[in-house]
Amino acid sequence: MEYIITCISHNRHENINNFIDLVGTNEIVFFVKDQQDKEMYLKNGATKVIVSGSLMDSRNASLKYCFNLNKICIQLSDDLEKIMINDFTAKRTYKYVTVKQAIETIYKHFLQSKYYFAGFPPTNNPFFALKQYEYDKFIVGDFIIIKPNKLTFDTNLRLKEDYDYTLQHIKELSGCIRYGAFLNSFKHYSNKGGAVDYRTTNLEQETIKYLQQKWGECIKLNPKRENEILINKNSYSILNSNQQSLF
Repeated sequence: MEYIITCISHNRHENINNFIDLVGTNEIVFFVKDQQDKEMYLKNGATKVIVSGSLMDSRNASLKYCFNLNKICIQLSDDLEKIMINDFTAKRTYKYVTVKQAIETIYKHFLQSKYYFAGFPPTNNPFFALKQYEYDKFIVGDFIIIKPNKLTFDTNLRLKEDYDYTLQHIKELSGCIRYGAFLNSFKHYSNKGGAVDYRTTNLEQETIKYLQQKWGECIKLNPKRENEILINKNSYSILNSNQQSLF
């Protein structure tokens, strides 16, 4: 099964050339908020741009676009900054690869696995990424790989949708797999545009409350970081022992 590389982006057209270099190809389908975005992205080097609306609408449009063609969906955030090889020694290798190189390294394993959803550790610190494979743990949404399936991103969310999407896969499609071979760095809060334009403490807290109501004890507050959460390490057991669907 082939794949399509997509990027969910808004108001970051100045980054296009650097982003293409990081991906390793200009064959990227950009899903953007509005027509103004589309014009600026095309002007600055993008070759295919689709207007798809809000963040969640764009994520779901990306899934639909790929799945309708029976292709695996690679979703990237334009927050992605660099990808470092991890040799599991707990030390930084300072050896970097493109998105395509990272995909090609793990792609065969993912295809042969039972999982529909894969990604990488939510940290760029090799001290906290010592396992080649981890299962049913949080998959950070900035670089994700999804086989065609029925699940979509929750359009009630504007932030932290990757926590929800991870738990959906744990609940409904046997779980997910995290590859420790690559550690990604993201700009996130320092990168203008995207969710940075509307992220507030109130919205963070509203989002956390919504996820707690939806997923119960699967969502834990992060004791070390304000406005951040963790997925309970026992989520698979919690969700799969409950016969009543959460949807």
